[in-house]
Amino acid sequence: MGKNILIVTGSDYSDIVYQAFYDTKKLGHKLYLLSDGSFEPRPEVFEKHFIYDLRKTKESLEYMKNQNEKFDAVTIKTSEWLTPLVALLAKQYGCIGNEPIVAFNCRSKYHMRQCLERGGVPIPKFKLCKNYEELINGIREIKTPCVAKPVGGNASYGTFMIRDEKDIESLKENYENSIKFLKEKAIDSDVFAFDKEEMDLIGVDGHVDMITDYLVEEFMDGHEISVDALVQNGEVNIIGTEDQVRMEPPYFVQLAARLPYVCSANEQAQISDLIKLTIKAMNIKNSATHTEIMFTSQGPKIVEIGCRIGGDNLHDDILNLTGYNLMFESIMIALGEKRHYEVKNKGHKVLKYILPEKKGRIKKIHIPDEIKYDSNNFNIEILSSVDDFVALPPEKFDYIGYISGRGETAEEAEKNTNEALKKIEIIIE
Repeated sequence: MGKNILIVTGSDYSDIVYQAFYDTKKLGHKLYLLSDGSFEPRPEVFEKHFIYDLRKTKESLEYMKNQNEKFDAVTIKTSEWLTPLVALLAKQYGCIGNEPIVAFNCRSKYHMRQCLERGGVPIPKFKLCKNYEELINGIREIKTPCVAKPVGGNASYGTFMIRDEKDIESLKENYENSIKFLKEKAIDSDVFAFDKEEMDLIGVDGHVDMITDYLVEEFMDGHEISVDALVQNGEVNIIGTEDQVRMEPPYFVQLAARLPYVCSANEQAQISDLIKLTIKAMNIKNSATHTEIMFTSQGPKIVEIGCRIGGDNLHDDILNLTGYNLMFESIMIALGEKRHYEVKNKGHKVLKYILPEKKGRIKKIHIPDEIKYDSNNFNIEILSSVDDFVALPPEKFDYIGYISGRGETAEEAEKNTNEALKKIEIIIE
């Protein structure tokens, strides 16, 4: 018998994600959409499109409670700021999912660090700071080099490194610029929302301001990877592991990514053990997860974990290389359908982010058709528009977009992506 499935999102989806919806409908299920109304979904996919201001968690729950429809499953793709709402909705309808406090702990870097510390997971030393004076004291306690990051940030927004005493001289400017950027981002999309009443509803112990509260953390040297896994009834299945390249400190904006991460069988086992320990410490039971690991000189440490699919082009690239559609799998897990995975990669992909070369207003973005329809390129995503003002850290943390290329080998994928990237024309004045 077909079931009613609620998909929650803050943005529209790619062709491959829609394919997951079509495949779900072929099984006889009905799909419904809850969004903020910022896009129009494809016709005849969803039985009904519920539109509400999803920045208001408590009101969104009340709005859905007053609808006639009831749901057998609730799930999400990559909108991390909505994972607590998804957990609350699943609980409201008696569906399979993570507990709301688990989703919140994945959103608040402070609460995440507390959970990981209690679970014996290797993490950097950390200190919560609620204002500039506490930030200074936190830096003195953790000691330089260290990193300052907003408790509720994502995509390295507002994150910067304090390397030495000289960086402390410009700390106030960096801190205030970052908070200004985050507040503008919050007004625009409110990806950091949660007021005290909402945190009480979730069951949060120790309120935080997701924008102005900062963590000071011990700087982790070494290279970084991300791991996408599917968790069902607490059982962990790693589907994709990606090597990541970030900007040179003091900022940490991502520049590139390579899938799969090539390493020894011994290192693969080490990654698997750490991911399982992390997911257990966070008490994640049923969802996709996206985890970042830093291989430091003291051994691997967890950067962060989210109870959702990895962002940008990871979803589509993982399908292209492994055959597993993470959106479809997330729906099946939410339905309680027993899953089995046997992951084998077919080829390699390299993703390169397009960052502004200087600050200014975008006057032209041109992507030649030869790139758009080149079989070596899975996807090109442009996130900015003509007339947008863009800048690099510390003023802003903007991405113009990204391009993902494929090859039979890692070297071929790198070459294909670099050649295509050179053909994209962006003029900033």
